Amino acid sequence: MIGADTFGAPNWVDLSTPDIERAVEFYSELFDWDAAVTTTEMGEYHIASVDGREVAGMMQQSPDHAGVPATWTMFVYVKSVDETLEKVEEAYGHVLQAPFDIPGGARVSVISDITGAMFALISGGEKPDGVYFSNSPGAVCWFELLTRDTDGAAKFYRDVFGWELALDESTETEYATFRLGGEDIVGMLPMPEMIPDDVPAHWAVYFTVSDCAATQKMAVELGGEVAVPTTDISIGRFAVLEDPTGAVFDVMEYTSMD
Repeated sequence: MIGADTFGAPNWVDLSTPDIERAVEFYSELFDWDAAVTTTEMGEYHIASVDGREVAGMMQQSPDHAGVPATWTMFVYVKSVDETLEKVEEAYGHVLQAPFDIPGGARVSVISDITGAMFALISGGEKPDGVYFSNSPGAVCWFELLTRDTDGAAKFYRDVFGWELALDESTETEYATFRLGGEDIVGMLPMPEMIPDDVPAHWAVYFTVSDCAATQKMAVELGGEVAVPTTDISIGRFAVLEDPTGAVFDVMEYTSMD
């Protein structure tokens, strides 16, 4: 089974925001998160939990990132960040932040794929336990790449992580999933025409909710905005929202929450 400790699979997501207090308040209310603060050399790091299970991190942007939009970043677990970076560069990706060590012994680097989508690599440190994705409300349930070059992306992730592409012929859109070890791990979708040209390729994070429409309504009441309203799809309902600090995220209500 693909788990949070599977090399080449996503195992974490965190938010970089210019207003950490407002962000923590927003998500804690929206997803019923318990946020604990830990102090690191890089500043305070807020770890969000649901029913005792850690699901995401949040931190204040550093001063040298002033003006950079608030962003959720996907982390992919690898054996060695440094060795993986060699594959990234061979596949024409880019290193956005050189490798650095974080408390706990883990090593991190921020990169972008050949189409410009940003994400992070992480290795070492305490070995993650269990499966990261969950259908429990408030937890991360999926990651999805939106890009204008699906062929280029497919080759990049195959060369770097060994992901294999599988097209979903059950939908009208050109939806695809990436598989690792025969299991679906993330999705990919051509950038929708409604998205402005200046929006770069990016990884979207989905959080599970029990009622998509109610979550959308609450997000607006808490100061957020709606990018894509609640929409029915074959497996449930989803919406694309924006928090009060500008970070975009998705919520997903599954037809079956089992």
